[in-house]
Amino acid sequence: MITGFNTNVRHRNLLFHVQTEDSGRAHPHIISHVYSGGSIMASEKRDYSERVDEEDLDRQVRVLMEAQHKSMISRLEQGDFDGVIAERIPGFHPSNSQGLAQTSPVTETPIPEEFAEPVAPEPARPPPARDPATTRERPATADSARPFGEGIVSQKPLDEVILEYLLEKARPPRRG
Repeated sequence: MITGFNTNVRHRNLLFHVQTEDSGRAHPHIISHVYSGGSIMASEKRDYSERVDEEDLDRQVRVLMEAQHKSMISRLEQGDFDGVIAERIPGFHPSNSQGLAQTSPVTETPIPEEFAEPVAPEPARPPPARDPATTRERPATADSARPFGEGIVSQKPLDEVILEYLLEKARPPRRG
C-alpha cells in the first residue's frame, strides 16, 4: 500500500487541499478528494481489483495514483469544479461571467493506456523553495531525477497534514 499524495493548491484566492490515497489490496481502490475548509468539494475513486494478483502491483498503483492526483489538481486549476464550489462556499464566484457548466462532485479520469510502462522521470531541475520546518530533505545524487510527489508525499499522520492545511488557510493571503 502506498501512503498517498497531499498538495495544497491556491485557486481563485482560496486554499484547497488535494489528497490521493490507496486503500490497499483488501479494498483495491484509489480515491482522491479536493477539500476546502474540511469539506469535500470533489472526489474521484478508481477500482483496480482486476490487478491485485499482478507481480508489479505497487508500481502500477503508484502510476495510477500519480495520474489521478495530477488530474485532480489540473481540473481544479482549470475551474472544472467551480460550479460545485460555488454551491458549497458562499461568496465564491467563478471568474467566467457567463457561469460554468455544472460538474458532478464524483468523477472518473480515464486510465492512460501506457499505465503499465514506467513513468519517465522529469528532467532534473532545481527544487522549489521549501519550508525547512515542514519538509524533510533527501540527499540528491548526480544521476537522480526529481520523482513525482517529492515534497508532497508525506509520512505524517493525516491529523498533522490537516492541521498544517488549516494553519495555512488561517494565514492572510500574501499581497505583492
